[in-house]
Amino acid sequence: MNHPAGLSGSQGIGFDYVLGAGGLYVQSESAHLTARVLVAPCGVRGLAPVSEKLALTHGPIPAHVFELGLGWMLAAPDTERFFAVRWDGDAYRLVVPPQEGTGSSLSYQPPSGVIAEFHSHARHRAFFSATDDRDEQGFRVYGVVGRLDTPAPELTLRLGIYGQFAPLRWSQVFDGPHPAGLRLTKEETEPAPIYPSTRR
Repeated sequence: MNHPAGLSGSQGIGFDYVLGAGGLYVQSESAHLTARVLVAPCGVRGLAPVSEKLALTHGPIPAHVFELGLGWMLAAPDTERFFAVRWDGDAYRLVVPPQEGTGSSLSYQPPSGVIAEFHSHARHRAFFSATDDRDEQGFRVYGVVGRLDTPAPELTLRLGIYGQFAPLRWSQVFDGPHPAGLRLTKEETEPAPIYPSTRR
């Protein structure tokens, strides 16, 4: 609980719930990512405010890293594909594990130690499905790319904290402009609730 005098209570192993003046928040921290998001807004008298945040320890991911993965997806617009981004100690790197995809399904072995994961929906729109909600239970950035058969493919982004999600903007995750023609669905339809990525 976030009292005016400071936080009180014991810390969890993977994540914590924090109750503040604005409601209930979930927060977590790893070697690569620190985040806190509001999961249940409400007014709580007597507690101090809690701010939402997102911090990528190594700075935002260079836009060209995502563009490499996007190009790989666009090369197979009828097939769902997956790539991830990992910090290798010096730079962000693209990770493409062995996988099998069709126009409506995808199977792969999730790589370990990644900071962000992206998968495509082939010709379908970019959205997080119920299957994505069940599968994406880690602590990282998630993205879906859709409409790969059009001149304006779509991207939607979110932060995942062990099953709790919050939408993200491009500028909160990446350094540099997004690829030409890419449409950012969440950024156009609703404001992102948490602060831009910064170094800690």
